[in-house]
Amino acid sequence: MSALAKKLFYSKRFNKLAVRLYSAVNPPPYRRANMEFDYDVWNGICTFHSHDGRQIGENNTNPAIYREVVETEHKICKFEGSRNGLPINVTALRHVMAVWTDALQFTTMLRNDYIRRRGLVGPRLTLRQGYVFSKLGAAYAAYLARKRHNPITSLPALETAFFTLGVGPFMIVRTFMERGDLAVLHDGPLSAAELYEMADSSGTLISAEGKGCAGSKKLILDFVDVTMNGTYDKPLDSVDAQRAVRSIADWDEFYAYVYATSRLELMVRLTQYLCAQSLWALQSRDGLLNGVEQALVSECLAKAYHDPGPGHDARTVMGNFIQIVLALLDEFDFPQVRAVLVNANLVNSGHGGYLIDQVGGDARISAARRIRLATELILPLCKQELDATHRALQRFESETVTLEDLQSRACGPSLTSLLVLLETRPTQHGAPAGVPA
Repeated sequence: MSALAKKLFYSKRFNKLAVRLYSAVNPPPYRRANMEFDYDVWNGICTFHSHDGRQIGENNTNPAIYREVVETEHKICKFEGSRNGLPINVTALRHVMAVWTDALQFTTMLRNDYIRRRGLVGPRLTLRQGYVFSKLGAAYAAYLARKRHNPITSLPALETAFFTLGVGPFMIVRTFMERGDLAVLHDGPLSAAELYEMADSSGTLISAEGKGCAGSKKLILDFVDVTMNGTYDKPLDSVDAQRAVRSIADWDEFYAYVYATSRLELMVRLTQYLCAQSLWALQSRDGLLNGVEQALVSECLAKAYHDPGPGHDARTVMGNFIQIVLALLDEFDFPQVRAVLVNANLVNSGHGGYLIDQVGGDARISAARRIRLATELILPLCKQELDATHRALQRFESETVTLEDLQSRACGPSLTSLLVLLETRPTQHGAPAGVPA
């Protein structure tokens, strides 16, 4: 019966009705008060619809329960590089190409305002600066859909294309972060060719489901060059791009939303990896955990840590990930996160976080204390930025989050039970828990 229900749910005939009925009872993320905390902005808004009735997240729309089955043409990619032989979404590519020149102009208009607001000497952006700029793509759609006054009910074609295209620098940085690669902290601007090579060699152009980015190498190079190096040199006379700019009535309020939501997303990821360091260190010690505890640690670690696969040392990846997140928070003018963690000896100013086995005392209790300390220190800052998010939207002001919410968001619901076990069954007389002293 379960298999049959799932088959019917995802059938072309019944899917849209099923998703709408399910959504009436369980609203999709973009209709929830704390979307920006519970999800990052892209994942939260990706189920929203474009003007043509398609979800703006296309193949990557999630959670999967909200993904609608729509007619989509896929072809096998013949481009050279990492995408060769993978399916690509030709339908989405056609929609982007229909507004290509408008998208280049819209991106350039946003870039010009971004550089002016931040006082950059530009026009070329570093990857960190490009990361901040790329957060405008998803935030633009989310802000217009979720704000209290005159929210949109669907996203126009140009803005949908920008939602798809604008995430490029963010995706490169995220991929390198999850590999613990500090190359993204390079201080100078990079050429479009260098950025393309970074994206292609790291797997950035391939989705989690194994589908390739549909744009040709030339299209990607052209857009990246406009985005990161400001190479568009034609008149900015697109009527549609000018309309899209005017759609944001209050740009100060919009930027407040971009910064608050981006800081919030980074702090959640930071919490995950601070906790993951302690979880990984517990897991790596033989005999320290019993079977139940080991299972809980594995569940929490799977939620908190993205394993980049063979050839990557977990210690290095976690420490470097934390270092990159702190650098990005600095880029978002939010150095207080680093200061709070440094003062608590959870991180130091020059490297990533300390590992649990570098701390004296009982390893189990120390791990639990460090996890609690990390979440307790970051929670007030998360609440502050969630409040700023709600103010920018002018709604949901009464909503907030608790310590349990942050711990569950970072490591899953099993963390609560795990912490209790770690704190109530310490190692006795120096022997690992569960092993006779």
